[in-house]
Amino acid sequence: MIKIFIATIVYFLKQLLKGLDMAKKIEEILPKILKDLSNGIGISTLEIEKEYGFSASGVRNHLRNLQARFYKNCFKYDGSTKKWVTTDRGFLRRELLEPEEVIVLNGIYRNKDRLGPSLSKTHETMIESYLKRTKSYIFKQHKAEDVTQGMEQIFAILKSAINEKNIVELKYPSKGVLKTRRVFPYRIVYIEYYWYLISYEENDRMKSFRLSLIQSPTILDETYKYDFENVNLRLKLAMNAYVDFEEPLNRISVLVWEKIVEHIELASYFDAWKKLEYSTSLNGKKYQRFEVTITNPNYDDITPTIMKYMPNIIVEEPEELIEKIDEIINQYKKLYAV
Repeated sequence: MIKIFIATIVYFLKQLLKGLDMAKKIEEILPKILKDLSNGIGISTLEIEKEYGFSASGVRNHLRNLQARFYKNCFKYDGSTKKWVTTDRGFLRRELLEPEEVIVLNGIYRNKDRLGPSLSKTHETMIESYLKRTKSYIFKQHKAEDVTQGMEQIFAILKSAINEKNIVELKYPSKGVLKTRRVFPYRIVYIEYYWYLISYEENDRMKSFRLSLIQSPTILDETYKYDFENVNLRLKLAMNAYVDFEEPLNRISVLVWEKIVEHIELASYFDAWKKLEYSTSLNGKKYQRFEVTITNPNYDDITPTIMKYMPNIIVEEPEELIEKIDEIINQYKKLYAV
């Protein structure tokens, strides 16, 4: 009797757990379905119905919506196998939106009428605006680096590799020659009007690659492990593309005119600048002292900022940086002395 009782309890527990699983929303399994399709796995809505209890016709309806609105020519229904099959294997690797984001957007589409017909157009406008930003706004570049469809795909491929920690093989120009590189991609960053891929190159060191110069990136089946903690610190301190990922950190002292102190405290690319208590007056102008952490041993990461804001930013130390600024100024003056 005890065995029968235990078996009965186990049975009802299993049914309860199954019921809880069935309580899932259909949208919760759609990201996995999209990933399976992208990997070339055929999807049977009847099998999904048996496993999760969702209506097969409901799943088909969702897939039709997703295919029409977000993944045109990526997958289709195959009547001969009675499965949804991919027509563009790996399509998710070339998409900027994550499957979960697409499902949420599709949910907004599907429920747009619930707030009344007067707001339906607002729903569509919001989604179209969001999609346009993912395709253009965040890729808005300096006029010297116009974004093409190819670059958007490169961005998406690298983003996928970063998420999955896959090694990437790419072609990149070096001294006029296009070379094949094998890298561990870590982050894509936007510095001074350009996008860069920050990555580790095997048996070498940390590298930054201009996205617009990368060609033929291929995601390999190999994954990598690498500690990028030090890289994270350097990127937080980055003032321009001259950030160095290997050399020891150094600190310099500068004086900042009081009227631009607030700007320096608010602007994101001044994260390496720390305001100190000391202030002084020079030629009738009041200055605040800042300690700046730099990464480049040749001061290349700080020099452009000093030159941009001078005479409202004055170098106190080190002497080597003062001499470098003075040399640049003298070279500039010589251009007009001819």
